[in-house]
Amino acid sequence: MKAGFAHSNITPRLGVQLAGYGPYRNRAAQEILAPLYSRAMVLEKGKRRSVVMSLEIGGTPRALAERIRTAVASRVGCRSDDVLVSATHTHSSPSVGGMVGWGEADMMYLETLPARAAEAAARAAEKLTVVEWRHAEAPCKGIAVNRETDTGFALNENFKERMSPEWRPAHPDHTDPTVRVLTAYADGKLVGLLHHFGCHPVVYGEKTASIHGDYSGMACLELEKKYSGAVAMFFPGALGDINPKLNHRVPSESLKALKAIARHYSSAVVGGVKAATPIEVHSFKMIRQDTAFARKKWSRRSIERKIADLEMIFADPQVSDDPFIGGSPPLLHNGMEMARLQGLRKVLAGFRGEKAPNPEVCLHGLRLGPVVMLGGGLEAYHGLQAPVIKGSPHDHTWLVSLVGGNGYAPDKAAHLRQGYSGDFVPLICGELPYAKVYAELPKALIKLAKSLS
Repeated sequence: MKAGFAHSNITPRLGVQLAGYGPYRNRAAQEILAPLYSRAMVLEKGKRRSVVMSLEIGGTPRALAERIRTAVASRVGCRSDDVLVSATHTHSSPSVGGMVGWGEADMMYLETLPARAAEAAARAAEKLTVVEWRHAEAPCKGIAVNRETDTGFALNENFKERMSPEWRPAHPDHTDPTVRVLTAYADGKLVGLLHHFGCHPVVYGEKTASIHGDYSGMACLELEKKYSGAVAMFFPGALGDINPKLNHRVPSESLKALKAIARHYSSAVVGGVKAATPIEVHSFKMIRQDTAFARKKWSRRSIERKIADLEMIFADPQVSDDPFIGGSPPLLHNGMEMARLQGLRKVLAGFRGEKAPNPEVCLHGLRLGPVVMLGGGLEAYHGLQAPVIKGSPHDHTWLVSLVGGNGYAPDKAAHLRQGYSGDFVPLICGELPYAKVYAELPKALIKLAKSLS
């Protein structure tokens, strides 16, 4: 069995709108703090090839993910279903669509992205060689905080206190305290470094307009500098409700926090590299099993009424196009209401008679010996990781968020609150809210894990 690793540059030009942090903010990129990369791992056993991609973008809507898979498959000679596409979820990257109002997608960037991303896979295929695999789990504490159960939005937290490497969240058990590391060596030299951790790459917040891979991307650059010739690939874990300890600060503080958290995280990964022990990997297996999950039963008529109510807001001749003017709390300001309106219109357009649309969620899995990556096209909440690991028959299971899709998979508590993640995010993706994804997604991923046995 062979593996090859490489990357290609997918940095946009200045001026493109950046992803994340709310609707119609017009965050046009003003500087390139660090380039963005597409990173690829190509696996080969006999005539079979599979590819794992890690792109430094916010996410990959279904249609874009399919275009990338097709472009990669054409370059390396495999089926498109044998291309797993993951996004690091940095919010300091161009909007690529899929979420109404969350940055206007740039058509030039979207059109060129699949070919530019696929270049990494083509280069990786040229470097295929026999490798030795090693795996480790290493401590990674004091970086993350749960924004649902703790002070996860750190706008007003004590900056100096949180900059300390000794800082810990009030509920460490609600975060991911471990980084998982998989390394590949060729002739004793590190050539590939996969690292998996559950924390949003959002150190740089809405007050910033810089392009970079956030803490995970900066850590990848540090790791690639330390291990010359190696390609470091970040895979986001169950990060739906987990933020870095510092986020949403003013630009000067954000830069200091970014450097500190990136160093903290890369040091944890280095610890994993040093602790990694050999594992037996004689073959690999990749399976894609897209699945439809139950949605809330909103009728066509109820959606038409919701649309009519929202249209009344914008029919007022005194209304402003400033998205921040409107009601309170913040989820009711006019920018949010416009995103909700556009999302509902998209849902209504998908109806066939009285049958509501229910797009499938991409589920994509890879087994490398005792290590399994279980990817889903949603941001899984932290609480969904434990049942997946428990139900998986494999020794080492990685739950990877945002594989071939975007949106949220909240835990049951967040779902019952009927707030941002459970009801609003599906709408800005142009879809109905899920009915019980907190139970269905882990069950589907466990089924995928068993199929990979």
